[in-house]
Amino acid sequence: MQARNGNAVAIIIPTYNCADNVVRLIRSIRAQTYRDYSVVVVDQSSTDRTPEIARSNGCIVVNVPRPEAYTPWVTHPLPAHSRNLGAQSVEGNILLHLDSDMALASPDFLEKLVHAIDPEHEAVVIREVDIASGFWPECKAIERSCYYGTEMEAARAVTRALFDRVGGYDREVSSGEDYFVTRLYERETHLARDDSLLLLHHVGRYSLASLLRKKYVYGKTVGIYLRRSRSVQGRSTASIVRASLGAYLKNWRLLLRHPIQYACVIPLRAMEFTTMQLGMRFSSNTPQQSS
Repeated sequence: MQARNGNAVAIIIPTYNCADNVVRLIRSIRAQTYRDYSVVVVDQSSTDRTPEIARSNGCIVVNVPRPEAYTPWVTHPLPAHSRNLGAQSVEGNILLHLDSDMALASPDFLEKLVHAIDPEHEAVVIREVDIASGFWPECKAIERSCYYGTEMEAARAVTRALFDRVGGYDREVSSGEDYFVTRLYERETHLARDDSLLLLHHVGRYSLASLLRKKYVYGKTVGIYLRRSRSVQGRSTASIVRASLGAYLKNWRLLLRHPIQYACVIPLRAMEFTTMQLGMRFSSNTPQQSS
């Protein structure tokens, strides 16, 4: 899995206790027809077999301490620091930032990705498809599908040169970090899109309570994201809400195929928004990410 030439792809995966997920992701990477890639797993002190599985499959593994102060609040890795560290730890002129619960949808994914990048398009927006089980995850999957082709999608692939120019991920932004860095890319380049490039996001099954708990945690740092977004693009909470509502209305035909789930998208978003507001209100209790 060692990159070799000017179109080499460096795949960066933050992990924490995700052995089953990372097996699926690495399997989809190893199935690629394009072979010039490297994989680095930045692991936050997993207690399961995640690092062992990654090493046994030829991945570079970088171990970082898991911030103890975050343990009561966060059950998933804080990705910004891990992604920056991963980019520094592996060669490759094209960076692909993935989550451990994702998988490349087709064996020609990397080949298509490389062809999508040129001097005028140094970052690529990649469509994500949720693989969900259970009512509320299915509602979230419907919501995500409404964002296809809108500014609500993120560029997970970028040239190393552009990544370095924008300074990588902002380490203080731990919710909305993918969207914020995409706005930084947009100031420097045109974003490429290829509808055949798909990432499968295996979100699985979760309860409404666990989803809202996660949004509460996000709310504790989302204020930083909103302040950064206003400074970069003048985006406010109201503009984000308008963009979301516009995406839902544009995809009203989903009501015909998934009437109950589609009808619950806006009430669910309202619950999430309320929960995030509560998190913002108590954000002074949020510990800072360690270096």
